Amino acid sequence: MANRNQVVGQVIVEVDGERYPTSGDSSMQIGGKQRENVPGDYEAGSFMEKTVPSRTTVGLLHKDGVSLTAMQNIDNGTLTLRSDTGKTWVVRSAYFVEASDFSQDGKAQVVFEGQPAEELL
Repeated sequence: MANRNQVVGQVIVEVDGERYPTSGDSSMQIGGKQRENVPGDYEAGSFMEKTVPSRTTVGLLHKDGVSLTAMQNIDNGTLTLRSDTGKTWVVRSAYFVEASDFSQDGKAQVVFEGQPAEELL
């Protein structure tokens, strides 16, 4: 069991079982329910809901075997993000959105979106 005082320091990111070498700069917006204010003439507090996709930004290390072209072809994958705190998130129907250029320091940011992330307990 993870220590309740520990915060996320490291993550493992996989898409369809392929593990990507991460650089320590990954993040996830879990998506799901989003509420938007709907103002009334004489009252506040009304809202409407919509479902938004999850968005996972992977800080990637450019190493042998890492193919940006292969990542660009992902359009219906299963993305798994595991943290060192014991939390695991799964994004179904994940698709590649964009990537930054690989820089001389060997890093890039790759973005995936998909269904709202499911937290596994």
